[in-house]
Amino acid sequence: MKMNRLFIGFLLQVVFYSGGLHAQTDLRANAYSIVQDAVTDIVCSSPTDAVQKEKRVIQILNEKGKEDASFICMCDRFSSLKKFSGEVRDASGNVIRKIKKSELKVTEYSDGLVSDDYYYFFEYTPSRYPVTITYEWEIKNSDGLIGYPGFFPQKNYNQAVAQASYRIITPADNPCRYRTIHMQAEVNQQQMANGNWLTEVKVQSLPAIKKEPYSPSLSELLPRIYFTPRNFSFEGTKGNMDSWQAYGAWQYQLLNGRDQLPPALKEELQKRTANCNTAHEKIAAVYQYLASSTRYVSIQLGIGGLQPIAAADVHRTGFGDCKGLSNYMRAMLTELGIPSVYTVISTTNKRLLADFASANQNNHVILQVPLPNDTLWLECTNPTLPLGYVHHSIAGHDALLVGPNGGTLCQLPTYADSLNTQVNNARVSLQPDGSAGVEVKQTSRLFQYEDMASIIDQEPARQKDWLRSDINLIQAKVDAVRFNESKQKEPQLDIFYTIESGQYGNKTGKRLFIPANIFHKDFYSPNGQGERTQVIQINYGYLDIDSISIRLPEEYEIESLPKTADLESKFGKFHSSITLGEGRNVFIVHRLQVYQGNYPKEEYPDFLNFRKNVATQYGAKIILKRTE
Repeated sequence: MKMNRLFIGFLLQVVFYSGGLHAQTDLRANAYSIVQDAVTDIVCSSPTDAVQKEKRVIQILNEKGKEDASFICMCDRFSSLKKFSGEVRDASGNVIRKIKKSELKVTEYSDGLVSDDYYYFFEYTPSRYPVTITYEWEIKNSDGLIGYPGFFPQKNYNQAVAQASYRIITPADNPCRYRTIHMQAEVNQQQMANGNWLTEVKVQSLPAIKKEPYSPSLSELLPRIYFTPRNFSFEGTKGNMDSWQAYGAWQYQLLNGRDQLPPALKEELQKRTANCNTAHEKIAAVYQYLASSTRYVSIQLGIGGLQPIAAADVHRTGFGDCKGLSNYMRAMLTELGIPSVYTVISTTNKRLLADFASANQNNHVILQVPLPNDTLWLECTNPTLPLGYVHHSIAGHDALLVGPNGGTLCQLPTYADSLNTQVNNARVSLQPDGSAGVEVKQTSRLFQYEDMASIIDQEPARQKDWLRSDINLIQAKVDAVRFNESKQKEPQLDIFYTIESGQYGNKTGKRLFIPANIFHKDFYSPNGQGERTQVIQINYGYLDIDSISIRLPEEYEIESLPKTADLESKFGKFHSSITLGEGRNVFIVHRLQVYQGNYPKEEYPDFLNFRKNVATQYGAKIILKRTE
């Protein structure tokens, strides 16, 4: 869904990478490239037409910044690239390469299989560093403007900005609205002598954003300014962006007449739900029909990719995008007398700006089905997900309910940290030579189910590789993999498999060193990151429980066992216990709960310390001594 478009019909998702000659020393800290100058100049001659001129000068400091040397520009049937030029200069300022428009490559391939997008791109890999690249281009847009390009001086991690400016002229009766985020910059807006509105902003000396583990995504960190028209005209429609209610009203009118179903489908729906006793059972039957009769295809046609294709067309072709499939499901439920609400949401932005409506803040559509004792949220692009399961990409996110009275903001539910569980139950049969056989049952629920669910569709060899990647053994042969999947509203996946290892324990003289836990090979505890610059973000909380039974060989006795531990911090808590049972069995239980949330950067040493202590417990050894 193309709802991330700013200048729909002409919006550039451009990797605006260009060069500059003399980087300021203070901007080099953590920088792989420096934007020496970036200029955006937009003139909107009417509510439907505009010309955008861009200049981007960027210095590539080293090989780590080489990706910033390329250019890509997206256009579609509403927009066209009118002018382009580029040049590359060496460290002395000498021109070593000129780039013409004819050298740009054009591709119609995109992330959507049905799209009117096409891309201009130029790939350049410097042979030496530093180099400075300048790109200048001009785009013409026609037939409507639902949004304006945002001001994003930085595009990547480790990219600094020396200076950048943005200037837009809009008609006298339509001054643009704007919102500044993470940027200390003053936006100047004034009415010119001819009545048109001039809005402009300049920034200098933006330091590079260092990529750090457990930090917010780049899209949340970038300094930026959103711009949007108050009133817009787009492909024969008119709307208002003063509020989410007003924008939702425009979205709702795009649904008019698109919920008609053919008579044969109406009969099929009545037949499939004839024996259903409740609304929930009917919804489940229709959701199953959606899964069996359609497939997801990204479609970026029709009013800038914002209008769903008609329900009848989805039925006829058997495919649709998030808009089309959600509208199709909505139409089928309407036929059964079950009301539902077309819901616009973002899979990347958890929060929407409540007092600043704009089309680019959302990129997805789902369906809300309010029931007397429950509210279902349907992901129609993947109806193989359990009915009503709120997946991680939308759980807890703000959303816009689109109804006859306009748009209404709401927030989707999410799951308690303690419900996102993964439980490993393992029985280890240890041999005198240090080899072992292991029987494992792994149970994953909710978000951890979601992380593991795609393993079912992998080839057997890939399944084994996937499971082996988490096992902390030098030698580990995974075999006998089988699954049991429960697709209830709170889904669960059980994975059964065996491990054979010729070196489960390490022998040193008469001693055998046995791992207490083999299931957390990649438990990550980063080191050497320097001073922390960003908040600590744990995207979702979870609970891991490992219950391990090890049967010891007769030839050995226990010399040392790991100590039990109880660790607790604001980031989570960990408990370990180890006990001896009958039949020469050792029982180990590790229980780790991690709490979702954002934490101050000053607490990063405490966060690392907690993880290091947990990693120490996961890596503990049982020491056995030979009795002979």
